[in-house]
Amino acid sequence: MSELIMSVADVRAAEAVAMRSVSEPVLMARAADAVASECDTVLASTRGRVVGAHVAVVAGTGKNGGDGLLAGARLAARGVRVTAVLVAGYSDAAAVQESEEAGCAVVDATESPAAALHAVASADLVVDAIVGLGSAPGLRRPADALIAAIPTSTPVVAVDLPSGLDADSSAADQPHVKATVTVTFTALKECLAHEPARASAGRIVVAQVGIPTPNAH
Repeated sequence: MSELIMSVADVRAAEAVAMRSVSEPVLMARAADAVASECDTVLASTRGRVVGAHVAVVAGTGKNGGDGLLAGARLAARGVRVTAVLVAGYSDAAAVQESEEAGCAVVDATESPAAALHAVASADLVVDAIVGLGSAPGLRRPADALIAAIPTSTPVVAVDLPSGLDADSSAADQPHVKATVTVTFTALKECLAHEPARASAGRIVVAQVGIPTPNAH
């Protein structure tokens, strides 16, 4: 595991440098590849196979949600039954379209709360792509209800960090996701490096997606 820790400000600055030569869609595609690959690993370990599994991607409105939706599209292309649960609608039409074209079912948690809860409760694996860096700690509606509906035996793969944690803090006193695996990008964040927040991240995978780290500490 990388010992490098980056703050939210560090990451934002590094992303700005990276996007001078690499487009945001390329960075998101790389992130999605890393998340989907880890989902493959978890499904193979828990179910013995990937094909035929049911994965629920709980996606928020930012880039974190986009990464999750694109990971879901990759899983669907591999024979996984994927339900994309949109927490509060989604502004990136391209990510939604790609997931639908790959065969993912899309459920809006606000318009169809019962269907969204059922998708999460019945999944073999849940991808937490609700919020990422820079979000306020805690979970808000309907994300809190969706996370509460996940059975304790169901593995959860978090995108970048477990939703509800503060990336720049080790605190874990607000409602948050407790992940089985966290796929974070470029470097660790404070919440992934130190307790008590570290305990909610599960096994941590640091994926390199092409973002430089000139301001890391």
